[in-house]
Amino acid sequence: MKLLFATVLSSALVAVAGLCIGAAGTTITLDQLNKAMPVRSSDGSCASVSYPSECAPNSRAVAAINAAIAKYGVTQRGEIVALVSLMAYESANWAYNINHFPGRPGQGTRAMLMYNFIEKYAQSLYPAEAAQVLAGGSSTDAQNNVRALVLNDNDSFGSAFWYLATQASSYHNSAAKLRSSNAEDFKDYIVNGVGAGWDNDRQATWESVNAALLI
Repeated sequence: MKLLFATVLSSALVAVAGLCIGAAGTTITLDQLNKAMPVRSSDGSCASVSYPSECAPNSRAVAAINAAIAKYGVTQRGEIVALVSLMAYESANWAYNINHFPGRPGQGTRAMLMYNFIEKYAQSLYPAEAAQVLAGGSSTDAQNNVRALVLNDNDSFGSAFWYLATQASSYHNSAAKLRSSNAEDFKDYIVNGVGAGWDNDRQATWESVNAALLI
């Protein structure tokens, strides 16, 4: 009886700090994402944005984010909050998938990775396709075509997770960095881990996501 109880308990989903942790791994829920970004809670919310074909509602985003959590082994709550916040800010709540302002060639995904990282990311996922695109050199068209390889939902929402795990690995699974509910850790990651600027909108985005993922 004790063994049966232990087996059932270990396979059940257990809520820990707002994230679900169980046999299937760590996940976020659509309800949590809707609370963090209510502007994308409706599947029809993308109709009014500037580039509707690039926009994704939360119902699409949550599946891709959970796939990335599993793929890159990013299970710490503070890291997940940081990465969702970064992508929400960079993509204007999933409205953009490529850089339009000022329109840098090859820049994109929900994390708005610069082209040098886009190329590394695409080469890690689609080495043959990326090599074929770049065979004639890294022209503007080639850079945009390399970017196109990783604009599908899973790769685009996975970009921030790949970056943390492979390009800023000192922040991944660190007891001293990206700690849960620590805004200063998030700021440090943005400024020193990503190399981006800090502003009040980033802080507000993080606060919204952090509060939603505590539920």
